[in-house]
Amino acid sequence: MMTTFHIIHLIVGIWLAIVNFTPIMAPTSLAANNIILGIIVALYNAYYLFARRNVDVQQS
Repeated sequence: MMTTFHIIHLIVGIWLAIVNFTPIMAPTSLAANNIILGIIVALYNAYYLFARRNVDVQQS
């Protein structure tokens, strides 16, 4: 089941994979792009792990 958590990670991952090979952004702003997206992903993951205490893990 795809949740918002998975969709956001999918979009960010695709963006980070293709942005370096396209002329969308200037080379000097690519590092800032990666830092900003890294912070967003880290904060989003921290929210899921600590605030919601809800992680998609199934115990067998």
